[in-house]
Amino acid sequence: MRLNHLDLQVSDVQAARVFFETHFDLQCVYARGSQLAFFGDDTGFSFGVSNLNGQSGRPSYPPDFHIGFILEEASQVEAVYQRLRSAGVETLSAPREGGPNVYFMCRGPDDLLIEVRAPKWP
Repeated sequence: MRLNHLDLQVSDVQAARVFFETHFDLQCVYARGSQLAFFGDDTGFSFGVSNLNGQSGRPSYPPDFHIGFILEEASQVEAVYQRLRSAGVETLSAPREGGPNVYFMCRGPDDLLIEVRAPKWP
């Protein structure tokens, strides 16, 4: 058995869709109006953003809950960091080393924490 998808609750599905398509080069593979948008990748994993009940309040995630994106090389982490900063996305720190990785964290829709990382060594 393998994990198929993850569904994140957001207050504004369209804004979240634009954020992930614009800043993380994801493609929406399925959408249902203002209620649901799913993104896929070349590994078969998908994640969705939804607001199935039409609630306008911001969802509450546990402290330190986050989603993570992985890149192949540390130099790519710096490039994504610079691109996000230039676009006005809030970053929590510059890229730094943590264990065998180089990473940084930023804030996405509804203050969702997002990690971008890559191995320190190729």
